Amino acid sequence: MRRLGILVLLLALVALGIFLLRPRPASQAGGTLYFLNWADYIPEDLLRKFERETGAKVVLDTFESPEAMLAKLKAGADREFSLVVAPDYYVLQMAREGLIAPLEKGRLKGLANLDPFFLDPPYDPGLQYSIPYLWGTTGLAYREDLVQGPVDSFAVLFDPARQVGPFLLLDEMRETIGAALKYLGYSVNTTDPEALERAKGVLLEAKGRSVGFSGGVEALNRILAGDAALTLAYSGDVLQAKQEDERLRYVLPKEGGTLWTDAVVILKRGPSQDLAYRFMDFLLEPENAAALAEYTRYATPVAKALPLLPEEMRQDPTVFPPEEVRQKLEYLKDLGPDIALYDRVWTEVKAR
Repeated sequence: MRRLGILVLLLALVALGIFLLRPRPASQAGGTLYFLNWADYIPEDLLRKFERETGAKVVLDTFESPEAMLAKLKAGADREFSLVVAPDYYVLQMAREGLIAPLEKGRLKGLANLDPFFLDPPYDPGLQYSIPYLWGTTGLAYREDLVQGPVDSFAVLFDPARQVGPFLLLDEMRETIGAALKYLGYSVNTTDPEALERAKGVLLEAKGRSVGFSGGVEALNRILAGDAALTLAYSGDVLQAKQEDERLRYVLPKEGGTLWTDAVVILKRGPSQDLAYRFMDFLLEPENAAALAEYTRYATPVAKALPLLPEEMRQDPTVFPPEEVRQKLEYLKDLGPDIALYDRVWTEVKAR
């Protein structure tokens, strides 16, 4: 009996060891996901759902401008965050600077749910480094009761004779310089020094007439408060703010504008890499992608999520611009070393 008891004890210990060493199921995985995103750009309920499904904790931090986000990461925060939502034109730059590494796409089953266009986007061919998060446009937002005239052109910002009310300049380098370039008839991606010099002149003159620079959400809050009448803004931000005030309007200028996709990237030196991949796949699930789009009022790149959206959202041209409008829109491209030309213009505009 003594020998049998010892044998039973040994077998029990072996079984316990096997139990402790085996991989835990997803619901018990635990860990912490450190997530850096634009402000008010994901519903709290979606984060809590991920926590329930994985047993993990999500720690969310936010930023108001991509320049501030990149500066934060380059100052060492790339070791603090697991993944980041970044503008499309930052993806290849972040790869060149060693902040992100190529994705292990075999770990992302949800890629099959994407619209085919987003499997090979111009900002990250073949999705080597990122997955698409949401997409939208940048145009003009205004309160119809505060403007004195039509709002259909960038001239309302850049032509003193066409100013229709007090305006804010968007505190975002590429979008704001791009708007000035579009107004002057250039591409938002030009590297022509003469074109950029003209854009700088237009922006400096506009700055003198403006009521200052603001981040996207802050600018709309100031318009809602009546501090300004119009600003350059992101489509979904306007639709969110419009729920507070029906007088808010959004228009794509006749010169065109920008079409953009925000992307999710995993930081090369960040913690919780496994959780980062799982969160990426979580975002690609149709039900979650639809919840994200409905909350933010931006378009989802997940094709299988479209039927889950409200009909009024699927039919809204602000969310899904018709093809004839999209033809006049441009993606902001990664400019490589030529980005220094834009940095110089922006520094001078903000400093004077």
